[in-house]
Amino acid sequence: MPRITEARGQADGLVLRWDNGAESSFPWFWLRDHGQDPESLDPATLQRRVDTFALDEDISGKESKVLDEGRALAVTWLDDSGVESRYSADFLAAMSGFSSEEPGERPDLAPRLWSAARKLPAIEPVPHAEIGDGSAGLRRALQQLQRDGFVVVEGAPTDEASARALFGHFGYIRETIFGGLWSLSAELHDHEDTAYTTQYLEPHTDSTYCHDAPGLQCFLCQEFDGKGGESVLVDGFALAEELRAEQPEMFQVLSEVSVPGRYIEPGVHLRSEHPAIRIDDKGRLRQVSFNNYDRAPFLLEPARMKAFYRAYKDLHSRIVARDNWLTIPLGPGMALIFDNWRLLHGRLGYSGKRVFCGCYHNHEDYESALRTLA
Repeated sequence: MPRITEARGQADGLVLRWDNGAESSFPWFWLRDHGQDPESLDPATLQRRVDTFALDEDISGKESKVLDEGRALAVTWLDDSGVESRYSADFLAAMSGFSSEEPGERPDLAPRLWSAARKLPAIEPVPHAEIGDGSAGLRRALQQLQRDGFVVVEGAPTDEASARALFGHFGYIRETIFGGLWSLSAELHDHEDTAYTTQYLEPHTDSTYCHDAPGLQCFLCQEFDGKGGESVLVDGFALAEELRAEQPEMFQVLSEVSVPGRYIEPGVHLRSEHPAIRIDDKGRLRQVSFNNYDRAPFLLEPARMKAFYRAYKDLHSRIVARDNWLTIPLGPGMALIFDNWRLLHGRLGYSGKRVFCGCYHNHEDYESALRTLA
């Protein structure tokens, strides 16, 4: 991280010069609000102690000092409060955009998008025996998840208690209408859902009917005596980026139109709306949300409706193109964990008996696990 070489006060804020030659500016009010000294920030909880709303909006700095060979900064204030606000250079550099808390922007965790045009990834199973709290195996699994959007674990016990323990390493198990740890088999009739059949399942994302769709999805094959049933993964981010490059108007339509999803069974009627492609204010991909099984009726004005159908069809054609598929045959003791905000998943049709258990995790808990790898 760069170090501070100069701090220069101005009427509206403080200008810092860095040893990489860059300069960045910080408003006085922002600096007073973001002090890292114990009076401003609780050192144990990292919760703000400064009363933001009691500060004078025209507060100004009195003196600024570069400390510890550019690794820190101190500011005193004209309000005679006696407070000396302290800041680490790393914090101010991060706020200047020299680094990010986004896991995907760390070089060792940069996503590797894949498709027929980009090369499909190799399947690199992590042995179950190597996964434990804080273990190298768990670290490797999380890194694969961030890089490729999925990880396969092999050699796992197939009982439910062991499944809970395995999946619990990736975050706490999320409760949904399907339960916490749920079972998936054509022999079960608890839910009227196509997943509880032997049919081919087209690649899709889960829970488009939830305001906050699960971030991770986990499967463990407990029993399989039959043929077919291979799991299918598709990198939705790769296909969205290809759509953006080749058909920018269609990409824009799918990032603007909110598509409703619904799930209905006796006593349950879930509904939510999401664009098929969600981007942040910097244009970065945040989520792909595509499930034509669960799409609820909606109507736009004619020209907009036509544009949506054209764009939705184009994205669908990329999703079902088998050259873009990674097909994984899961046998007993094999687990698959994948990012439900990035990858679409499906299943080939099968015959025989196939019993899985699975669960969901929140995306923020997955992101938390990635950040703590540092």
